[in-house]
Amino acid sequence: MSDDELFEWMGRALDARSGWHYEPSTTPGGPPSWCLDPGGQVTLSASVIDGVITVYVPESDRDVAVGDVAALLEWLDANGDRYLAR
Repeated sequence: MSDDELFEWMGRALDARSGWHYEPSTTPGGPPSWCLDPGGQVTLSASVIDGVITVYVPESDRDVAVGDVAALLEWLDANGDRYLAR
């Protein structure tokens, strides 16, 4: 599956969840992302790079490579609530 296809599948899954929205790339050549910003400030962002979904956590300035859409949703179910209550 290409990065574009994986990004599309990820977008479909995240669009169905509250607080997520699409953001085009903020840097030339950088990947677009889906961002969670429940209080007006991004608490998580997800991108696809080289066939892997990666979640960026601004609070700790770290990336979490989760793999595919199923793994992303599993990670969000286990960790996402703490980023919704901001």
